[in-house]
Amino acid sequence: MRRGLGQEDLMHKQFGGLMKRYDGLNQLNCQWFSYDASGEYRNEKTGALLKAKGLNPGKSDYEFKVCQDDIAHHIYIEFKTEKGKQSENQKLFEQTCNASNEHYYIARSVPQALDILTKHDIIK
Repeated sequence: MRRGLGQEDLMHKQFGGLMKRYDGLNQLNCQWFSYDASGEYRNEKTGALLKAKGLNPGKSDYEFKVCQDDIAHHIYIEFKTEKGKQSENQKLFEQTCNASNEHYYIARSVPQALDILTKHDIIK
């Protein structure tokens, strides 16, 4: 059993804090954003309950909904450590995003994720 926060957890925490701060300062140019906790540690019973409720494995860590010219699209960011690899379900989710012209990124650091958001004009 892992103790304490892992490197990805720390990136999530730092990035989430920054997103809350940007949002509080009205500096996020998106309809909404969300963190998906589908990869968090849980026991078998809780995992089964979440799957029964519709939790889909492989979804990215963060999702941003953006509207441009009255067209909504999503930017998905998956955090991975420098050596971290996608699961098969994450690869399938990425393929689904690409097939529907959604933007999917793997960020290996918080600054890299911020660059992605800047590229898409989500951070003002």
